Amino acid sequence: MAAEAHSTATLRLSVGDLRIVHPITVPTGPVAAADVVPALQGLVNAVVAAAEAGKAISCRKGCGACCRQLVPISRTEAERLLETVAALPAERRAVLEARFAAAEAALAAADLKERKGRPDRELSTAYFGLGIPCPFLEDESCSIHPDRPLVCREYLVTSPADLCAGPAQEGVTPVPVPKISLAARGLQDESEDWFPLALLMDWAKTRPKGGARRTGPEWIQKFLKGMSRKG
Repeated sequence: MAAEAHSTATLRLSVGDLRIVHPITVPTGPVAAADVVPALQGLVNAVVAAAEAGKAISCRKGCGACCRQLVPISRTEAERLLETVAALPAERRAVLEARFAAAEAALAAADLKERKGRPDRELSTAYFGLGIPCPFLEDESCSIHPDRPLVCREYLVTSPADLCAGPAQEGVTPVPVPKISLAARGLQDESEDWFPLALLMDWAKTRPKGGARRTGPEWIQKFLKGMSRKG
């Protein structure tokens, strides 16, 4: 079978006060939206690198307080994460599935599985108060760090790491990173909304089947248009 063809282009973007020049490689032919997630990860990484330049970042492997925050993900990212989980050995998948089930049960017990019109800030605060570790968290570090969600890449702090565990996040100083990850929401369907990463396996039970297929460049153009709308 012939290898899938890819094309590379250099993006030149103005994101807030940042000027980004970044090569991006995507499949040339029609693919599912999840297939361009690696390219989106690279783009987010480039924006984050520009935003953090010259700053003393205190985030380190082993300080996982932020991995107890509510992590909003899009359908497109969720589909990619399910592929990541499916590629793991059976024993590893079983461990993760048990963690996801425990997180889902904790959210259900706290009546936080459904948003019910709650403001995002209120929901996030209540979620963080439960102290639920991300199912991918191991030894206070992300076990899928190269494949972590886009929004996780955008959260960095310059304040002491131990402050991040405080319930009110007092004294925490995040790096002002443009949240281009928002453009992944509704990439396949503008009526879609985000859901917490901890509910990934629950979402998978009733997730939409099929979905549009576009060329890689077309998906990137759609993402960039989403950036301009949400910027």
